[in-house]
Amino acid sequence: MSKATKTLMMFIALFSIVTSSGALAYKLVFNPKMPWFVIIGGLFCGLALTYLVKSYDSDDDFMPKNK
Repeated sequence: MSKATKTLMMFIALFSIVTSSGALAYKLVFNPKMPWFVIIGGLFCGLALTYLVKSYDSDDDFMPKNK
């Protein structure tokens, strides 16, 4: 995977985490009729994507280099 692709995927993951955290804070403060599964799903997806990108990045260190 190229560095640009990793950076883009990391941006999407972190954007998802930040947006879901903001929605969680908004729900706790103002208590709108917003479903919980959307907020929890966004947090879970962001954290899972962050983990996958980071674990794939560390696996690259063990791959043989092209000569």
